Amino acid sequence: MTNKNKKKICPIIIIPARLESSRLKKKLLRKLNGIPIIVQVAKLAQSLKIGNVIVGTDSKEILNLCKKNGIKSVLTKKSHSSGTDRVYEVYQLIKKSYDVIINLQGDLPVFGEEIFLRLIELFNDTCVDIGSAICDLSESELEDKNVVKAIVKLNKKRNGYARDFKRDIEKKKNVYHHIGIYAFRPNALKKFIRLPQSVNEKKRSLEQMRALDNRMKIKLTKVSNALPSIDTMEDLRRIRLHFKKNNL
Repeated sequence: MTNKNKKKICPIIIIPARLESSRLKKKLLRKLNGIPIIVQVAKLAQSLKIGNVIVGTDSKEILNLCKKNGIKSVLTKKSHSSGTDRVYEVYQLIKKSYDVIINLQGDLPVFGEEIFLRLIELFNDTCVDIGSAICDLSESELEDKNVVKAIVKLNKKRNGYARDFKRDIEKKKNVYHHIGIYAFRPNALKKFIRLPQSVNEKKRSLEQMRALDNRMKIKLTKVSNALPSIDTMEDLRRIRLHFKKNNL
């Protein structure tokens, strides 16, 4: 059911920022054009003026770096097993209510307002618990297990409820490249982080399966492009080249 009496939705963007990372040591402190990645990401999010932006980190180094650069930040527990858990702690700490909580990864330094506006628009549908995004899947990505595939039938507005998420898939009909950015209603986020890991979540190493396995509604919106993330040194070199070519 879609709510026809649309009210202005008030979102907050929370960026979980863990200092240590397995594949690229202290990657959020690595620099793009002389600026640490976490600062690049937070400043870009602020510039879009979508909503308040806050970084939640387990590191005093990142905390102080953010504060020095005019970015709101809070110190969180080191024990969180996922960024989603960290986002929920931040939301509890700020003691202020929002309609939608957007979990923006700290290693995504290239994005525009399209993805945020489309995510927020999903919540005019009162049935939505979680919003996320997709884009077209290329042939080369079909067999790439690092690219998560979303199975969804889209409507005329390029939106639709997620039916499944997989890493391995043979067909391409109604299959898209899943972009790992999530938006939650506050009560849905609270429910999600309290649920135990589901069988499919463990089997596929896909956190979103916990929501589907517990009949939570994930609505997806199609955007123009995937968001390039930085997981390895090769990714970092590629992003640095992108910044140089585009004078960013």
